[in-house]
Amino acid sequence: MVKTEEAVCAENCGSRCGRRRSGKTPVRYRFNFMKHMNLRQSNYEAITSMPYLADKYGEKCAHNIILFVKCIHKQINSGVNIISDMQARSILPWTKVRLFLLLVTLSQRGGADYWLDKEGEIREQPKTKVKEKDPKTSKEPHLVQPYGTLIEEIMRQNINENFSEAQHDENYVFSSIWANFMEGLINHFLEKVIIPNSEKKVCQQLYKPMMKIISLYNEYNELMEKSERNGFLPANREPPASLTDSEDPTESGKLQTAQRLLWQARQDIPKTISKELTLLSEMYATLSADEQDFELDEFVCSAEEYIELEYLPCLIDVLFANCGTLHFWKIMIVLEPFFYYIEEIVDEDSSSFQEDSNKPDPRVVTLEKICQVAAEQDWI
Repeated sequence: MVKTEEAVCAENCGSRCGRRRSGKTPVRYRFNFMKHMNLRQSNYEAITSMPYLADKYGEKCAHNIILFVKCIHKQINSGVNIISDMQARSILPWTKVRLFLLLVTLSQRGGADYWLDKEGEIREQPKTKVKEKDPKTSKEPHLVQPYGTLIEEIMRQNINENFSEAQHDENYVFSSIWANFMEGLINHFLEKVIIPNSEKKVCQQLYKPMMKIISLYNEYNELMEKSERNGFLPANREPPASLTDSEDPTESGKLQTAQRLLWQARQDIPKTISKELTLLSEMYATLSADEQDFELDEFVCSAEEYIELEYLPCLIDVLFANCGTLHFWKIMIVLEPFFYYIEEIVDEDSSSFQEDSNKPDPRVVTLEKICQVAAEQDWI
């Protein structure tokens, strides 16, 4: 009798999966990549261990690599747990063909020979193979057919809308899929780990300047409220036009002088606060960009070689070893967006004035961001 995937999981993991037998509906287990995938046919577990990484790449690089692996595992685990077994069993055959084709295509690159050709020389960048035109035929340019092979449809819809097998060789396809997938994984790590860490560091640097601005703003409001409440300077009232800088020794003159100074403060302090907010926002943007670039460069220097030569080949081996299981199809659905990583470019012409006018003040956004991080880190 062939055991179901659920039965095997229950035997291997016991209560950890939450599949306890009782009269109630069984609790759905939480998928964990390292526990529920068959890793015996690969050295995935070994090459993602801290001792191995520290020994081969050093403690600092190993730390960055571990963060990356954990980030990918978290994405896979959370994605798989969202997809039910029924959804996985209902995947259309053509969808399965597409997902499996992506994995097969990905497996054609990577590993120690990624940058080497058959003769052991460094591989040149993929070049587009252009189909020669027959001078006897029409001079009209080659038109892309509205349909094509499955690989053509995958490439056209997700990577290169002008792709044609008649114009590009298989090396272009393999390299494009590989480059997009690797870039997608690194970009995901950038969004989930590097950017939040960079923001936290920058917010920590700007926390005191922000608190000074808030303190100045609060003091100003308190002063204005107290003055208006006591009738010292009614709201929306300006000092007399005849008031001069000359001092009047009378009580009335002293009051007018104080009112004039307070009225001037009402005009100047908000301008000062506005300038400080602008400076804070500019500092935040500059420091964030610099910090993100620094951390991304440091990560790439630490982990790019490892990801290319070790991690992706081992991940591919694990996926092939688990091919056809529900876990496999769920993971492929989770990973599919990474195959089509394309950096989004904002179309400036498409943004209207109305959209721009509805955008919040970036200075306020910066202030809110610093306050949010400060609250999360218990700085306040």
